[in-house]
Amino acid sequence: MKKKFFCVVTGLSLFVCLGTSHIYAYDFAGNEDEWLSKCSISQETQEEAQACKAFKKYYQGLQSDVENEIGKLENQSAKVVDNIDELEKLVNQQSDIIKDLDKQVAANEATISKIAGQIVKLDKDIAIKEKNIEERDKLIKSRMVNDQVHVGTNENIEILMGAKDLMDLIRKVEGLQKITDNDQIEIQKIQKEKEELNLDKNEKQRLKQNEEDAKVENEKNKKSQEKLKASREKLLNQYRKQEADLYEKVRNVKADASVLQNNMIHINTSVAQKIDYNKENSTNSGSGGTIHHTSNGLMSPINGGLSAGTWYYPASFGGGVHLGVDFGVGVGSAIVAPADGIILFAANPYGTYDGYLNHMIGWPLGGANTIMFLTQVNGTTYAVSFAHMAHEDFMVHAGQEVKQGQLLGRTGASGNVSGPHAHVELFNLGKMSVADAINYFNNSGADFSWGCGWSGDRGLANVCSVSGRTPCRERPEDYWF
Repeated sequence: MKKKFFCVVTGLSLFVCLGTSHIYAYDFAGNEDEWLSKCSISQETQEEAQACKAFKKYYQGLQSDVENEIGKLENQSAKVVDNIDELEKLVNQQSDIIKDLDKQVAANEATISKIAGQIVKLDKDIAIKEKNIEERDKLIKSRMVNDQVHVGTNENIEILMGAKDLMDLIRKVEGLQKITDNDQIEIQKIQKEKEELNLDKNEKQRLKQNEEDAKVENEKNKKSQEKLKASREKLLNQYRKQEADLYEKVRNVKADASVLQNNMIHINTSVAQKIDYNKENSTNSGSGGTIHHTSNGLMSPINGGLSAGTWYYPASFGGGVHLGVDFGVGVGSAIVAPADGIILFAANPYGTYDGYLNHMIGWPLGGANTIMFLTQVNGTTYAVSFAHMAHEDFMVHAGQEVKQGQLLGRTGASGNVSGPHAHVELFNLGKMSVADAINYFNNSGADFSWGCGWSGDRGLANVCSVSGRTPCRERPEDYWF
């Protein structure tokens, strides 16, 4: 008689299976990764296989919860237009779900890969078990046939009816007992291997179904991500429209002197002269520690695509200003020096993932972990700033000389961000000497805008192609994309 069971999910994410003779309780919540890994391989007992089936139902429930949450956010997004706080909240919620979906996609891909290997292994195990069972079965039959010659037994009825006398009956009974004794162990092994074989076959079917389900789930997750990203971009444009008026206010707030003091370069004329090619006494000979410029331009500091350009946002969304470029890369991508130069400012006091919209930390406010880099290329002095960097692998400090291509740090998701990326701004300082540039940076209290300001009007008016004067902002996309 087959055992009947049913499963329920309790309010505390405790999955309980009730059967006719056993009760199993599985606390899946918070242990999803562990159970995903465990249930991606074949199980050794029926109880363990049953636990994996219960986990699958629980995990499918999580997927439904995510879909419901996405639907709620879509409804809320349609209602929010001009409330910057609500926009910020919704964008952060969408970003969190996108991160969760990324994790689920990665977990499912790992599961699919693991299951594929397990199915290959199960196919081999099933073939071996079937062969063992067949060989044991042949062995037992062969022994019975061989013993027939000696004891003359064929069927049990012969023992009872075919014996000539008492001694003949005893001899036949002893022969049958001999067969049973000799093959009892083999018969038990066959029974055990048949049970294991059935479990392996069932596990193969379970894993194949899980593999197919994971593929379907990943397709749904990717479509959900695309929908969320499109919705988030629309909300971000609405957010930036309102943020433009606030941006200059927060960026012009004076930074805490203690924050700047430990991260700014101190005036050092000898250091400035090493990189200032406009000085009559500076050379490219390499003697005396002179920095060499090894290319005809600024190399791209990051190997990645453009996700947002300078003044990218269209007028239909208010023309929100964006004073640099965003490299669309994940956390941990290398940021290198675009030329030989010197670090004016470097600070990484915040966590790599310490970021969300309107999180105004670091200097400039919102940049979190930042670097200001200074160089001179073909007689023109340039400044390049990097924001939202990772805390880890921060390789430089203020006052340090660096070579083109040298690792400065890595990309992160810190400060005022909606997700991982690198924000880079480029300034053309014209014929300003390196020493004068260092003096300006220090005396201005680490002005990351180089006098160009942060608002749309001032920033746009100072773009080099418009103003014709320096310092001015350059469009980084004209250099690197």
